[in-house]
Amino acid sequence: MSQDEYFSVRAAIRINVEPLQDSQAQPDADAFMAEIPAPFRVASQCGQVDNAVEKELQSLEPDDASALYRILQAQNEKITLMMGYMLSQEDDPTQRFTTHTFGASSFAYLSPAPLKHGDHARVKLFLDFPPTAIYCYGVVTHCEEKAPDGDHPPQYLIQIQYTRLLEDDRDTLIRAALHHQQKLLRKRALNRKKSSS
Repeated sequence: MSQDEYFSVRAAIRINVEPLQDSQAQPDADAFMAEIPAPFRVASQCGQVDNAVEKELQSLEPDDASALYRILQAQNEKITLMMGYMLSQEDDPTQRFTTHTFGASSFAYLSPAPLKHGDHARVKLFLDFPPTAIYCYGVVTHCEEKAPDGDHPPQYLIQIQYTRLLEDDRDTLIRAALHHQQKLLRKRALNRKKSSS
């Protein structure tokens, strides 16, 4: 599947965007792997373990799975709390933004300062579901000035396409986008139900 085939959803995800200096090159694949901070590496590995455990639980008999599921859920909540604390230390308030849209190939966000098409950036995405964070690089593919809103200064809608991203993290982004899409669909269904009654 090419990157263009991944869909994006409108959702507010906390991100850090650190534009690279003009003279600073994006790392190659090996340097990128070596550069990923430990908390992001652990978060990615925990996500893989969660997926494997979830598949195993689905194969158990319902009676057996109930107690085991509760035990694993309690352990998972403890790990999630610890991971959340570790990852919160990686969030830099000076580079913090919120996504306008995101998906497994790119994301867009509003910024008070523009970036140029072709600019590269180091990016951190902090997801609520699944509760994890992703470290990656991207390139600016679009930057559009939005009209000022009242007394507020103009904002720039910037789109960044991932250029260095672990495949497991791409899978996580797909799951996160699907989760947000399902929430939107449920909300629309409820609104239709309310308006028809």
